[in-house]
Amino acid sequence: MSNKKTSPVKQSSHKVPVSVPLVDNSRLIQRRLFWLLSFAAFFLFSSTIQHGFVLDDLAVIQNNRFVHEGFGGIPDLFSTFYWKGFWDANAGLYRPLSMIMFAIEWAFSPDNPQIHHFVNVLLYALTIGLLFKLLLKLLPGYSVWVSFAITLIFMVHPSHTEVVANIKSRDEILCFLFFLLTFFSLLKARPGKPIDAIKTALLFFACLLSKEAGIMYLPIFGLYFWMVKKEAVGSVLKKLLPLILITGGWLILHQMVIHSDPTPPIHYTYHDNSLVSCEGSSRYATGIGILGRYILESIVPYNLSYDYSYNQLPCLSFASLPVIGTLLVLALSTILVVKTRKTKPEIAFGILFFFISITLVSNIFSLIGTTYANRLIYAPSLGIIMAFVIAVFSLFKVQQTEKWQSAGVLFSVLASVIFSVQTIQRNKAWESNSTLFTADVQNSPNSARVHFNYGVLKMDTDQLDSISAQQQLLLASSSFKKAISIDSLDAGSYTNLGVTCYRLKQYEQSIHYTNKAIELNPYDLSLYGNLGDAHFIVKDYDRAIKALKKGVTDKNATSTNYKNYGISLFNLKRYKEAITVFKKGAQKFPDDIEMASNLGNSYGAANNYEEAGKVFETIYTKDPSNMNVLRLMLISYEQAGNKEKVEQYSPFFK
Repeated sequence: MSNKKTSPVKQSSHKVPVSVPLVDNSRLIQRRLFWLLSFAAFFLFSSTIQHGFVLDDLAVIQNNRFVHEGFGGIPDLFSTFYWKGFWDANAGLYRPLSMIMFAIEWAFSPDNPQIHHFVNVLLYALTIGLLFKLLLKLLPGYSVWVSFAITLIFMVHPSHTEVVANIKSRDEILCFLFFLLTFFSLLKARPGKPIDAIKTALLFFACLLSKEAGIMYLPIFGLYFWMVKKEAVGSVLKKLLPLILITGGWLILHQMVIHSDPTPPIHYTYHDNSLVSCEGSSRYATGIGILGRYILESIVPYNLSYDYSYNQLPCLSFASLPVIGTLLVLALSTILVVKTRKTKPEIAFGILFFFISITLVSNIFSLIGTTYANRLIYAPSLGIIMAFVIAVFSLFKVQQTEKWQSAGVLFSVLASVIFSVQTIQRNKAWESNSTLFTADVQNSPNSARVHFNYGVLKMDTDQLDSISAQQQLLLASSSFKKAISIDSLDAGSYTNLGVTCYRLKQYEQSIHYTNKAIELNPYDLSLYGNLGDAHFIVKDYDRAIKALKKGVTDKNATSTNYKNYGISLFNLKRYKEAITVFKKGAQKFPDDIEMASNLGNSYGAANNYEEAGKVFETIYTKDPSNMNVLRLMLISYEQAGNKEKVEQYSPFFK
C-alpha cells in the first residue's frame, strides 16, 4: 500500500499575537504606588500635627488622670470603661488600646498635643499603604490602577478629616488598621497551621479593643470568602472559627469591665441623640433618613460639622422625602447586589460592606450616643468607594488595562483633586476649638449645641479692649438666643445669656434669662448668685438678698456675691446680718480689701466702733499706704473712746 503524500503545512506570514496578562503584576509599579500613597497621605494631613487639643481630646487626654500617669495608668485604662479617667459616664464603651497609646505618648512628652497628632497622621499613612496592598490581593482580576484609584479617593475623602485631625478618633484609625491586618492574615493563613490562626485572632482582638464596631467586620470577612472567592459556607466558617472564638472572649471581657464598675449606665437624652425626642415610628424613619445621609456623604461630602445634635437633623416620618429617597436607594442597592453578585461580585461586596459596617451606628436598630458624625463613615465609606470605582472602570471597560492614562484613572484623579481641596480646608477648621466652633456655626445652623459652643467662645473677652469685647458679647448673645430658639429647654444657654446680658449692662434681660435657667435647673446654686447680682445692680435689694442667700451657699460663690449680699442688707439697715455675711466673706476671701472694709463699715453702722477700728487696723497693717482706711480707723477708735489707738496712729495720717 502506497503512503499518502500530504501537502506541507503553510506557515502564516502574520505573527502569532502574544497574550497580554489581564492583571498588571509589576512589582515595581506596585511598590512605587504604595510609597506614593503613603507619603501623600502623610503630607495631606501633616498640617494637623501643629494643632492643639480639640473637643473630646480634653476628656481622653489633657484632663484624663489615668493618661497623666503614663505607664502607671495602663492597668487602670485596661480595666475600666472608656471615660473613667475623666468622669463617671458609663456609656458602655470599652476602648483601652487608644487610651493606652495616649498614656505612653504622655509619658514621653506630657501635655504636648503635637506628639499625639503626629502618631495619628503616621498611623493614617500606614493604613493607606496597607489598604492599597490589601486591595491588590482582594481584586486579583483587576489592574493595579483600580486598587490605586480606590485607595486614592478613600485617602483624600474630606469626611475622614475628623478621624485624623481629632486625636480622640485614634480608636477609628486603630480599629480599621487592625481590620486590614486581620484580612491580610486571613488571606495568608495556611491550613493546619495553628500559629497562623493565633496570629489572625490576636490581630482581630486588637481591632475589637480599639472600638466595639469592629465586631461588624466578622460577617464582612465571611462575605468576601463566600461571595467573591466562592468558598463553601462550611469552609468559610472553619476559616473564621478562631475569630469567632476570640470575639466571644472579647464580649465576656467587655461586659465584665462595664458591669463591674459601680457607676450605673448612663441614659441618653435628646441632647446626646436627637432621635430620643422622636416618637413611635418616627424614630425608625429618622434612622433611615440618617442612613441616607451617610450614603450621600460617602459620595458627595458637604456641610461637614463636628456636631449634628438637636435639632440639626429633625425627626422624620416615612412620608418624608429623605426617608423615601433612602428607601429607593436601598431598593436599588438590593437590585445591584443581586445583578452583580455573580458577574461583578466585587461591586456587590462593596455595597454590602458599607451597609454591614454602618449598621451599629445607623440609629435604626439601637440608639447610640450621637445623632450623626462624620467619623462614623470612615471605614464604611470604603465599601461605597470600592463599588463606585469598580463600576466606573467597568463602564469605561478599562478595569484590566495596564495604562495609567485610562479614563477610569483620570476620572478618579479628578475626583480626588476636588476632595483634596475640601480636605485641606477642613484640616484648618480642626486647629482648635475656636476655629472649629467658628467654622461649623455655618455648617450646622440648626444645632443648639453648636450655637451654645460658639456663644461660649465669644464670651471670652478678657484679653480684648472694650469696643471689641462689646462686639464679641453681642455675638455671644445672638448665638445663645439662636440656641434657645432651637431648644427652649437649653438651661445652659439661658444661664450664659443671663451672664452675657449682665456684662452688656442689660440687667433686666439678665434677670429674665437667669430666672428661666433657674426654672429649668433649680438646684444649680450658682444661678442664684448671678440673679442676686443683677437684682443688686438695679437696686432691688429685697430680691437680691433672697437670691444671694442661696447663692453664697454654692462652693464656687464669688466675692462679688458676698459683697452684694452684704451691701444689700446694709442698705436696708440690717447691719447685724450684713456683719455676718461680710465676716464669712472675709474668711473665704482674706485678701479682698473691699470685703474687709465693708465689714468695718457695717460694725460702724451698728455702733460697734471698737470692732470697726480693729477691722480697719488689720487692713492698715497690711497696707500702710492706704490713707482712707487709716482715716476710718481713727474715726472708729475716736468714736469708741480708744484714745491710745488714736494717739498711736494719728502721726501717720497725712
